[in-house]
Formats: sequence, C-alpha cells, structure tokens
Amino acid sequence: MSLTWPKERGEVKHPNQLLPATLVIALRNEARNLPSLILSIKRSLSSLKEVILVDDHSEDGTFLKLEQQFFNSELVKVVASPRIGKKAAINHAISLASGEIVLTSDADCVWEKTWPEVILTSFENPQIQLVTGPILPQNRSGFLTGFQLMEWVSTLLVTNYSFAIGKALTCSAANMAFRKSAFHQVHGFEGNEINPSGDDEFLLKKIKREYGETAVKYLPIKETLIQTVPESSWSALIHQKIRWAGKWKSHSSLLHSLVAAIPALFQVIWLSSLVMLFWGKIEFLGFCSIWIFKILAEIVAFVRILRSLGKPFKLPVLMGTSFIHPFYVILVVLGVIRGKYVWKDRVTKRSD
Repeated sequence: MSLTWPKERGEVKHPNQLLPATLVIALRNEARNLPSLILSIKRSLSSLKEVILVDDHSEDGTFLKLEQQFFNSELVKVVASPRIGKKAAINHAISLASGEIVLTSDADCVWEKTWPEVILTSFENPQIQLVTGPILPQNRSGFLTGFQLMEWVSTLLVTNYSFAIGKALTCSAANMAFRKSAFHQVHGFEGNEINPSGDDEFLLKKIKREYGETAVKYLPIKETLIQTVPESSWSALIHQKIRWAGKWKSHSSLLHSLVAAIPALFQVIWLSSLVMLFWGKIEFLGFCSIWIFKILAEIVAFVRILRSLGKPFKLPVLMGTSFIHPFYVILVVLGVIRGKYVWKDRVTKRSD
C-alpha cells in the first residue's frame, strides 16, 4: 500500500454474492436529516440483509417519523434504545442484528449505492475484521464549510498514512464495518462506556490488539466516500472537535498520546512565527518562507485527495484555513482541558 494518498483507485471488485450485512444507525433528534438519510438507505438496500435504525430518546419526532416511513418494510427495523447514549443504542441494535457483518454510519450522512457493496467486498478475505473509509462534509456554500472540508482532508491523510504503515490510529463510526463475531470477541465497547464518544477508535484498537494490524483495512476511494452534514456555526464545530479530541486521553498507548499532542505543538510553532513580523526584514522574509512552504505543502497534498474523491479544490479557502486553523486548534485544546461540551442537546462534562 502506498504511504501517501493513492494516485489511482485501482479495480473495484463486485462479487457475485456478498456476506449478509446489517446496517446500524443510531439517531437522536435527527428529524431534519431524515429525507436524505432515507434516500441513501433505500438505494443501498439491495446490498444489505437488513437495516436497524435505533432511536436514542429523540425529542423532535424522529422515532415516529421513521416508524411511519418504514411501517411496511421487511428490511428496515425501527427500534428504541432501552438506555441513554450512542454506545448503548448501537449495542442494542447489534444484539438484534442477524447479519454476519455490521456496517455503521450516522443519521446526518449520505452515501452512494456503491458504499455497502465495496466495503463488504473486503470481507472476502477471512483475516479482515474491520474496514473503514473516508468521510468529507457535503458540498455547501460559505467559508465555514470550506474550512471543515480542508480539516477533514488533513484527517484523511493522517488516517491513510497510519493504516499504510501498520499503525492504524483512527477511524470513524460514520463509515465503518466489522464482523459481528469480532465485536463480541473483544467485548464490544466494554471498558469505554463512560466516554460518550470513541465508539469507533476504541473498537479499532481492541480489534487490532486481538487480531493484529492486518485485520483492519482503510479504503480511501470515491466509491466508499461518506458525506456528512457540516456544522452550521463555529461554536457547534468547536464543541464537536472538543468531543472528538477528548477521547484521546482514554487511550493508554504512548503513540496515541503523541499523535494527540503533535498537532497542537505544530500550531504553537506556526503561531510563534508571528513574532518574526516585528524583528526585521530578514525575519520577515523568514516568516513568509515558512508560511509559503506550509501552504504549498497543503496544496500538493489536498488537491490530490480532493480530486480522487470528486471534491472541488478552492485555493482561497485553503489559504484562509491555513491561517485560521492554528487559532482554532488552540481553542479546541483549551476546550478539551475544560472538558465540557454540548452534543445532541446534552451537556457533557468530562470525567477524569
């Protein structure tokens, strides 16, 4: 596997018969996203044995709307989670799943018909226990969406590299599949229930520990792309990133700790270069050289990824993101230290 983002997608296999699979989606207050979600589900039913939509105590009519939509469906089950929280909802759905493979995504996501089929193809290899793929925000206007697109691209680059070197670090439950037998073998989310996030990375880590690095796979191709609704405000985006970043403290490995700290360290370096603007002409030229190198490196990497996934590249957005991102990361770090954020209309306080 290439250590950088692949230039070519290669041949995508389409087997005659797929392993029986259950798509699981946990929902909470997602009424506004149901039309696009329902469309994605319907166009991929031919590749699935069943779909289980599990409601996590929604307060906006999500459960009722889903029941009405799939009342006569033999393939789509709408159930209510008996306990509170996303992990509890997913656990309940998996206990009901009849598929050998469990696919997971989020209610604010959309995908092409190819997604389940191409993901499931990897499980023809009996050694593979978990497969994940890329996620990007849906195309929307405005700088905030463009900022999120660039940030997601940087995450995809790190994810692909970590899998390529046999040190897979991260994945997202919004685009993930695993053998149900492997989930039970590693005792699912047991040991991480206290953390409201991390249903993906903790599972990845447990499966790697049980089955080895070759048991997990990343598919960075357009056919497996999941698109999610971008956050609509800076406040919501920062709360989202605090929730995601906060789970890193629960990882016990030194490598995870370093990966969590290095991005923040780089942002401090970029920000510290601002003092060079006031030291003199030579230092000013040094400042310009540092930032030109930074932006050029991002252009080379980001253009390749975006084009391979069918997304547009906008230079002004990249340049704006490049300058704003260091300040944004520092705000997220401060939020993680504080440990309090809002998610799904629930205020969560970090437990130490």
